[in-house]
Amino acid sequence: MKLKKIAMLGMALALSIGALTACGSGNKAGGDTQSSADSSKEASDSGEKIKIRLLTRMAGTSDIVKIYNSILDEFKAKHPEVEIIDDSQGDESAFNNILSTDMASGKMANIYRVQGVANLQKYIDNGFLLDVKPYLDADPEWGKSFAPGALSYYSVPGKEGTYAVPMESGLIGVYYHENILKEAGIETFPQTWDDLLAAIEKLNANGVTPIALGESSNYMGGHLHDQIFYKWLGTEAAKELGNRSKKWTDPDVVQTLQYIKDLIDAKAFDPNAVGMQDDIAMTAFQNGEAAMVVTGPWMIGRFVDPEKTPVHDDIKLAKFPYFKDKPEFKNNDMQVISPYMINGKLEGKELELTIELVKMLTSKEAAKRYAEEAQFIMPIEGVDIDESKVSPLFIESMKLGATSEGIGVDVFDFDELTSMQDRTRNSIMSLFTGASAEEAAAEIQAEIDNAK
Repeated sequence: MKLKKIAMLGMALALSIGALTACGSGNKAGGDTQSSADSSKEASDSGEKIKIRLLTRMAGTSDIVKIYNSILDEFKAKHPEVEIIDDSQGDESAFNNILSTDMASGKMANIYRVQGVANLQKYIDNGFLLDVKPYLDADPEWGKSFAPGALSYYSVPGKEGTYAVPMESGLIGVYYHENILKEAGIETFPQTWDDLLAAIEKLNANGVTPIALGESSNYMGGHLHDQIFYKWLGTEAAKELGNRSKKWTDPDVVQTLQYIKDLIDAKAFDPNAVGMQDDIAMTAFQNGEAAMVVTGPWMIGRFVDPEKTPVHDDIKLAKFPYFKDKPEFKNNDMQVISPYMINGKLEGKELELTIELVKMLTSKEAAKRYAEEAQFIMPIEGVDIDESKVSPLFIESMKLGATSEGIGVDVFDFDELTSMQDRTRNSIMSLFTGASAEEAAAEIQAEIDNAK
């Protein structure tokens, strides 16, 4: 049986992401004072290899990375005149450090990515981002395969064009052990916030950690807050924080932080969560020592692998519970949307080969491989997936993602102040060490006020 509509998620993206705003950013792929075109020509004439450098998050030993590396190998075999330099980093801090160094030096990788959308105009103005729309239009078989909403996410107000090629999408939700919930007397996954608190109480009474969370890797607390924020205030409120029409110290925003305090007080997490790394927390979930974990579709391949997840047969997926008082935001969801961005200063053969490599990395053939071999969702339409080769979790992720009516990634993605990633996540971490919601909100708002 074939699952023919891989882009169900894309339909939702098309409806909901078109309204997302961005205010700019851009970068360069290794350019010195000599143009890339001249460099490419000299390299070709001298027999020196043309260098294509990548800075992505595709690093490690996962099946996803294995497919990525096999595509790079295929490209290298096809083009022996090219030297691939892959500086990709799995660790977020290491990645951000290299990206910051590249931008400061003006020597950007050929293919890279920028977190969020709020700073793209800056990159564009500096010539660091290529408008890929002409290339998408010139090759309609490739260009028209992407979910329209995924492409529109990388459109920038005041700028013509599209400034990234989307390569990943999917719902970030709550993965849970159905049997563990039932053993605690919870017959169905909690649909509302009140239901969640009641479930946490029952799980604690049954001796099970309700939610796996390693706050030493502070993105996990950040993702939890994103879920709460979108369910309480909607994705539009994140944009309002970014454009300064809303403040972190506003009572309704402070309430989103208070809800994390409420979970801490309810003993939703391991008592040592603040000092726990994400991999330890994830292992606890995979071993059935925790009932739930908030994560994204990149974990599906691991969750369905019996060697990596001994307790895997009963893992299900649900959206994060909504608030009964805010039903209008029930389907405002956090989703992952990741791109390949291309250095805007490339020219000649170097640009031509870089475009070819991006096409190979985002082809329908690649999308089919990623889905069937690694349970990885690309926002590409018209891909026939053999349902026998994908897990029920993968299919459920696609179906749930297609119901999203409002979509955001991280709340700070809409803020042009680059320090907001660390500031928001570190202030959220402080909630686990005794800070109040009001103190955390004031600390985040001070970061904005002091930057003026």
